[in-house]
Amino acid sequence: ASSRVQSSENAALDFDAVQRGDAEMENRMNRLMRACCDLGDKNPIVSVHDQGAGGNGNVLKEIVEPAGAEYDIRKVYVGDKTLSVLEIWGAEYQENNALLIRPEDEAVFKEIADRENCPIRILGCVTGDGKVVVKDSA
Repeated sequence: ASSRVQSSENAALDFDAVQRGDAEMENRMNRLMRACCDLGDKNPIVSVHDQGAGGNGNVLKEIVEPAGAEYDIRKVYVGDKTLSVLEIWGAEYQENNALLIRPEDEAVFKEIADRENCPIRILGCVTGDGKVVVKDSA
C-alpha cells in the first residue's frame, strides 16, 4: 500500500502495491517549490494542485477553472509510448503536481527546475474562454 513505509523487510509484500512513492523525485519537487516560494513576491508559481485521484484529467481541469486552457497531451512525460490519449489523460502519477505559472516567469521557473534536477513540462496555456481543450500533436 502507498501508506506503508517501504523497506527490505516488506519488499516482497510491496510487489502488489498500486502506488509506489519515489522519495528522490519528491525531494527534487519539494526543493523546486521551496526555491520558488523563497522568491517571495517574485514566486513564479500562481497555484499548485497535487495529482492524485483522477490524474491529469482532474488536476489540469481544476487548476485553470473557470478560465479554461488548451493542452497538448503529448507533452506529458510517459514511460510507455503506446499509451493512448485517454490513458495518458486519466493516468494517476506519483510525485507529480500541476503548477500554474505566468508565461513571463517560465524562464526563471525552468532555470530553478534545471538547478534542482527536477523534470518539468509546460503542457499548455490558459485561454480565458472557459473551455479545457486537449490536443494530440502526434
